[in-house]
Amino acid sequence: MTASFRTAHGSERHDLETATAPAAATTEVRYERVDLDRYAVHDDGPVGYVEAVPPVFVCYVGHPYPLAHEVAQVHDFHRAVEVVREISVSSRPPMIQA
Repeated sequence: MTASFRTAHGSERHDLETATAPAAATTEVRYERVDLDRYAVHDDGPVGYVEAVPPVFVCYVGHPYPLAHEVAQVHDFHRAVEVVREISVSSRPPMIQA
């Protein structure tokens, strides 16, 4: 099975045409559709989920889905993906401890 990832901002073709392509490529948040109304957000592995519950998108941080907790509700899908990544990054323990 092949997993396909999407990015929250623009397409690769558009990024290649802009002067900020290298910077944009490193900061884009990847997501993939995992269910009818649910998307998994990835940052070195799955970090959370966005669920479409009209008229909002519900943001969850954690993996797997049954263990994730709700952190926000927003009206824009791309902002929801960014919120999940931002909160997941800020809540991670440091990789190296003294």
